[in-house]
Amino acid sequence: MEDTRKTHTSSAVKRRYNQKAYKSITVQVKPALASRIQAYKEREGISMAELLTRAMDALAPEIT
Repeated sequence: MEDTRKTHTSSAVKRRYNQKAYKSITVQVKPALASRIQAYKEREGISMAELLTRAMDALAPEIT
């Protein structure tokens, strides 16, 4: 009999990887700005990380 189970990566393993590979940034903004950000993300179909990348590329392309 062949084993047809799929492997599953545990949440703990994913969390450890994300802690090593990514940095978390938390901000607080007024509701009006939050709405503008959300509308832009939805219109462009992008993530928050992509929005921040675009903003940095436009505002400070010399900082890499």
